[in-house]
Amino acid sequence: MSCFEGIDLNRLFDRDSALRSSNLPNDVSDELISRAEATMGYRIPESYRELLRFSNGGSVNGELEECWLTEIYGIAADPDNFNGLEAMYDNWKNNWQYPDIGIPFGETGSAGHDMYYMDWRVTDENGEPRIVRIDNEMGNEIYFVADNLPEFIKMILSEEPIDEFFTGEKDTAREEQPETPQKEEKKSFFAKLFGR
Repeated sequence: MSCFEGIDLNRLFDRDSALRSSNLPNDVSDELISRAEATMGYRIPESYRELLRFSNGGSVNGELEECWLTEIYGIAADPDNFNGLEAMYDNWKNNWQYPDIGIPFGETGSAGHDMYYMDWRVTDENGEPRIVRIDNEMGNEIYFVADNLPEFIKMILSEEPIDEFFTGEKDTAREEQPETPQKEEKKSFFAKLFGR
């Protein structure tokens, strides 16, 4: 049975977007999934596996109302490919100092200043991680979004405002770091991404 029963995933992705990298294979093998899990140190949940097999990442349909999610990561053939899940995991964790609580799978309209994560610290009755939004600019404040990925996708496709709430969690160690080096790292990130 599908994790996305009754959810039209065709509406989720912008199939014509130029942002879809040709470096992401159309078919995601078990070997690629296993490699990504080993690299990140987190299991890819069944729902994300199913989503990757439907579409190995891509831009989210820009016509969806109330949608802050702009891109879902896929797994690249080369783990160091900057558009792939593994390289982006490393980037958000080590360059932007996001907390290591799970898998960063979704970019937002803020260009990296907040991200959607599969938070493996809390799982539902089926062992699926909860979905949170982490606000990097606000000391990595964590906002609960959904109990699992299918629920999150369903919320997006409903085109209703997402009712998230602050969990009370914040990365206090990150707050104590000077802002200047982090801003330089972010500039380097965009220089690498856009060749500037």
